[in-house]
Amino acid sequence: MAMSMSHYRIVQRPDESNSALAAQAIACPACGAGFVFCRSGEPVIDACGFESFALECQECGAALAGIVDPADDTLLISALAA
Repeated sequence: MAMSMSHYRIVQRPDESNSALAAQAIACPACGAGFVFCRSGEPVIDACGFESFALECQECGAALAGIVDPADDTLLISALAA
């Protein structure tokens, strides 16, 4: 399943993080692999008004979906059914 991943980037090293975009350490819910997530400067807003993201785990290949919690700007992420 090909997914568009143009509205996010994975920061390769923690010292590369961009504080303006609030890099966050997250883990894949499917395999537990950790990576650093950085929000884009051009958010994608879904039909419910949430900033949403489509991701793919680089370790296990799981399709992931996430939204940003407006209360604390934390990425809430889940694995999509195959």
